[in-house]
Amino acid sequence: MSDRFDDVVRNAFDFLGRSIDELEAQPNYSVINFYSAVELFLKARLLKEHWSLIVAKPDEADKAKFLRGDFKSATLDEASKRLAKVVGDGLTEEELRCFDGLRKERNQMVHFAHAAQGDGEEAKDEMNRIVSEHAKGWLYLRRLLTGRWGKHFEAFAAIIEAMDGRMREQTKALKPKFLLLTDVIAEAEAAGGHFMSCPSCDFKSFEAGAPVWVGQGKCLTCEFSSPVITLDCVNDECKKPILLTGGYESCSECGHNYAPEQIEEVLAENGGLSDVDPQDPSDATRANCGSCDGWETVVSLTYAGWFCTDCFDIEDNVEQCEWCSEYSTQLPEDSFLTGCGHCDGRLGDEKDD
Repeated sequence: MSDRFDDVVRNAFDFLGRSIDELEAQPNYSVINFYSAVELFLKARLLKEHWSLIVAKPDEADKAKFLRGDFKSATLDEASKRLAKVVGDGLTEEELRCFDGLRKERNQMVHFAHAAQGDGEEAKDEMNRIVSEHAKGWLYLRRLLTGRWGKHFEAFAAIIEAMDGRMREQTKALKPKFLLLTDVIAEAEAAGGHFMSCPSCDFKSFEAGAPVWVGQGKCLTCEFSSPVITLDCVNDECKKPILLTGGYESCSECGHNYAPEQIEEVLAENGGLSDVDPQDPSDATRANCGSCDGWETVVSLTYAGWFCTDCFDIEDNVEQCEWCSEYSTQLPEDSFLTGCGHCDGRLGDEKDD
């Protein structure tokens, strides 16, 4: 099925390219094509696991029909659930929320007129919003394709890099808005605020703490908001201040590739991790992530609750699964019966028996 995987990925890049080309003249088609690209990338990841996962009803999948393209494919919600429960390589809550927003936008463009298709200030504002949403969508897609799913898409590294350049060119449409914010940013900096280049739109309007810092940052230009870590790049030949929005990202200055383990090392070296009490087994300083299903990727910070070094989810506390006793974030209410992200609870064990 490797040729089918390649076909799906190439189609996804084709839709993405068309979305960029059509933005100014036909924003409705741009939105439709952008979301089509998102769906195809998710389905390509499912295809890597098994072809039947793309089909709406896998138990009724017919391979001959599949190869002919004669099938109804899985929805975003279905694909997301299968990526998490079957593939074990699912979307984070932020990624799913972003992609679902793009889906709803696509539906509106298909069925109704949209303000971006008109003239005047309202149309300009809507166009800026579309550019911002596409920039955020591409940020999450690129993070998947080069990070958590990187080994499956490494053959397309050159295309991903080229598409990243095209997307960054598109976000230059937000420059007039950024220029209107320069005085506001200057005043905030004079009062002690700290701004860095936005990982989504590239303008130096993303407000975050000075390195080393973990927290929720926000861009005044494109309004992208995300948990981030700011740090000085660990590459001795770089050491420039950067920010990351996920554990598998690279330095925007030198290209150094990061991993969750290195994020944890940076926090530890800068006093960001809580100390372990070896005499108290209930004093958890590490947990599993309920957002990305990371195994012991959540660490206890000295100043900001619990932080996942993989997906960067930030939570106030962790809980202990009532069935397997593992510490996790975002546990279901009755974890004794349903389990957590790393066990199936009592009901799952009884089913296996």
